[in-house]
Amino acid sequence: MRPRMMRRTRQLAFVTVALPLAAWALEQAARRAETRDHASPASRRLRQGADYVQRWGRGPLADRLRRPTTTATRIDMPGR
Repeated sequence: MRPRMMRRTRQLAFVTVALPLAAWALEQAARRAETRDHASPASRRLRQGADYVQRWGRGPLADRLRRPTTTATRIDMPGR
């Protein structure tokens, strides 16, 4: 029972800590590459890698390190 619990703990730590940190590091590298040359293939690959790794990360750390998403706002139409 103990080896199974240790393996599960390692898996959980990987998903909740290592993957979000890797996604954050790729995100930062992509931003730096985009500031130098927005159309470079390296910045596109880094961005794709960051997006891919972010999909696998879970937990509060992943939520905090993820890129903010745009939200839709309601615009009132005149005359309604």
